[in-house]
Amino acid sequence: MADPRLTAILDRSGDPELVAWAHDGAGDVTTLSDPELAIHAAGELGNIAALQAVVAPKALRKAAAAALHRIKSRGIKVADAPAPKAFTLAREAFDVPPRAFLSGPNAMGNCHLLMTATDREGSCIMEVIIGGDKVQDHHGHAGRSELRKFWKQIEGDDVMAEIPFVAGLHLGDAALNGKPAHGWDHFLSKVAPGSLAAARSANPLEYALADSGAAAEGWVLPAWLLPGAVVDGIVASLPADATPENEGWLDEAIAAALEGGGRESFAFAADRSALVFALLGRGAAAESARAAATRMRAGEGCSDLAPLRSAVLLAAFQELQHRQQEKSSDIDSVMRRVGEFNAE
Repeated sequence: MADPRLTAILDRSGDPELVAWAHDGAGDVTTLSDPELAIHAAGELGNIAALQAVVAPKALRKAAAAALHRIKSRGIKVADAPAPKAFTLAREAFDVPPRAFLSGPNAMGNCHLLMTATDREGSCIMEVIIGGDKVQDHHGHAGRSELRKFWKQIEGDDVMAEIPFVAGLHLGDAALNGKPAHGWDHFLSKVAPGSLAAARSANPLEYALADSGAAAEGWVLPAWLLPGAVVDGIVASLPADATPENEGWLDEAIAAALEGGGRESFAFAADRSALVFALLGRGAAAESARAAATRMRAGEGCSDLAPLRSAVLLAAFQELQHRQQEKSSDIDSVMRRVGEFNAE
């Protein structure tokens, strides 16, 4: 008797994710509720491309190979799978899968996305710092041993979490879309053809980690979103008796930060944080960030919004610190000139 679960996938009445992968190769087989059943169904359907795309883990790769063998036994020609991207050293080939790692907002309000991709010329490491509508990107190159050391370092970082590469690619592309970024273009040249198109059409939340149940507190918005003129005004208005018990000045500073395009910039950053939190399985933080974006777009004063208060305070502190460093530098310069004068 036919397995009713298999029949449900074949006639498209079963689990939508299993059906999508078995029929169209959509999604990541390793994240499915029953990947071996999906592979069996793909074999029955003759979906050679989906089966050849299964490269890990070993158990699923073997199941896909068995399904391809059954297809061949039915007299169907199965062409060789495209060669994986690899380094070729002497007579050995080393498969190097692309990987992506993500962190939630740090003390500066920045979310860090790290990705690696490899072709025959070597590996590229891409860092995208995502905060708001301004995005920073950096890239570098690595040999095989350097890449492994990098992976080991990131895997040991409690702040970073590995996410499916397609989700990372979607997030990086959405952040950098339309912005000049030589590093990003170079990185994409090492990504398998079609991967970017697949990432753009994907819903990244399909790859979200399971909700960890972590509390929502502790996240901040990017202080660098405040325009320089606004920061200068905040610093100039700081009262001599500015204390946690006397924060009326801070309410005024937040109101200034939300003037003009500031409100939408911070709301946009909160939306980005909500997506990042959702991908990391931090459901409460994602909901908190979405609520913050909604409040700001609704025109609320938001003086009690902790992530925004932190951003304004941090911007003021950084500016004061910068001015102190410049003042010290000026004093050092004068003293050096005095020394030169006395030596003449």
